[in-house]
Amino acid sequence: MFRYRCSFVIALLAAGSLSARPLPPVEHDPALESVSEGEAARIDNIVRMTVEQMKKRYTGATPVARGVHPKDHGCVIARFQVLDNLPEELRVGIFAKPGREYQAFIRYSNADVLIRADSTPEKHGSRGMAIKLLRVEGTQLVPKDEPKTQDFLLVNHPVFAFANVEDYEALSRVLLENDDVPTKFFQGRIPLGGEVGKRAKASLDIAQRIGSLKVDPADPSKGAFQNPPASPEENVYYSGAPYRFGPDRAMKYSVAPVAPASGAVPDVADPNYLRTALAKRLTGADAKEIVLEFRVQVRTKAQLAGQLESEIENACTEWKDECKPVARITIPLQDFNTDAARRRCEALFFTPWHSLKEHQPLGGINRLKLGVYAASSDFRHIPKEPSSY
Repeated sequence: MFRYRCSFVIALLAAGSLSARPLPPVEHDPALESVSEGEAARIDNIVRMTVEQMKKRYTGATPVARGVHPKDHGCVIARFQVLDNLPEELRVGIFAKPGREYQAFIRYSNADVLIRADSTPEKHGSRGMAIKLLRVEGTQLVPKDEPKTQDFLLVNHPVFAFANVEDYEALSRVLLENDDVPTKFFQGRIPLGGEVGKRAKASLDIAQRIGSLKVDPADPSKGAFQNPPASPEENVYYSGAPYRFGPDRAMKYSVAPVAPASGAVPDVADPNYLRTALAKRLTGADAKEIVLEFRVQVRTKAQLAGQLESEIENACTEWKDECKPVARITIPLQDFNTDAARRRCEALFFTPWHSLKEHQPLGGINRLKLGVYAASSDFRHIPKEPSSY
């Protein structure tokens, strides 16, 4: 094991003064991660550019929205229950006690960095699902004043669009210098060829699939990863990046609806159709609770030996391992469109580093989120999170 501390001091503009959040050192196991030389400096730079991006987007604006996933489709309360019959080998961390139930918040969102229409007739986008389990027990990676929580962050495609810290630094620079338009990232890096160009081409392919209007039945490797949802809960959501599953294993996780999708066509004429549809699902005349399955894919250190660069450090790599159900999520009927619910939603701070040690985030994309998400939260002056419904 070795300890790795982001060297940066997060500089935040607050009435002309600077403030900083100290970040704790985190242990990294070289059998589960491969931290590249110079990564800490790259993360410093990404954090700085993230704050600069937020300053440009929200000059004089109150309140300031999140740096990523700023538009939500609804924050709902939920129950997260570990399966009663969970096999012994899957009883790790949050899942250690079969039958254990947690209160939870779930936030559905657009991954767009700006608050815009959910979709257009020409293009769909990436969707997010963030889960926060309350009052968990165990050793927390990032100690905090509020009660312990476990956050799971997911998107509706099985891979992240950018492979590693080097590429994300280049993307951040392009977004900062080109008003949040990523085109020059691909234009500048694909012609470089080699590994850099190869990764950039893979990122472009993923981005195009994310924006696609439908699955290509003739070739599942093209078109959308899955048909865009008419309501947020109808898609499968994925962690993309890997996480620990106890001391000697890694996992990726996903959430899938138990009931089949409705087959309804997304109502893109409504710029907020995903919120409209979710509200109808939970409060309309035919309202019924939503039931979801939380699943994991698990690999051992032996299975990952010699493959860390591709399977852990490259967040564009999809795992094809079997998905094993470990918990059931229930979203009861509720009205989340109230002012109080919206305020509570904005007070929630989601980060994969709100986690038990058994589920430590792995890989460079996750490592950079430790500082980036803290910087975003500090810039927004987020108060203490709610600790219950």
